[in-house]
Amino acid sequence: MRRIFSWVSWLIMVPILVFVVTFALNNKHPMNLNLWPFGIEIEFPIYLGLFAALIAGALLGGVVAWMGQGRVRSSLRGQVYDGEVARRALKTEAEKVKTLENELKILKSAAVEAPKTELKVIQETLPPQRRSG
Repeated sequence: MRRIFSWVSWLIMVPILVFVVTFALNNKHPMNLNLWPFGIEIEFPIYLGLFAALIAGALLGGVVAWMGQGRVRSSLRGQVYDGEVARRALKTEAEKVKTLENELKILKSAAVEAPKTELKVIQETLPPQRRSG
């Protein structure tokens, strides 16, 4: 599957690269940028201006998208925290269950042995029975 994505990306990126290089070679005409309040005028090729605008737009779009997802990221952080708290609580409850199961085994083994000893004590306290014959 990864190999298919690699081929698809090459099939898309190579024509884009050819287009960008062709565009840059055909648009070398100078362009003036006047930064009005500062009184600065910059001259550069048209393709650099277009590429700078595309890069600035991509960066600005990324920042806006990142800021727009702030609530989602906050909610996910809260869910991760709640999950961690629940995981720790589950771990402590599982430890309590193991402890109680061990105590129950001990009590069951003591309960099996107890009637035998109690029966002997009861038999010793009862008067001897007469044999009828």
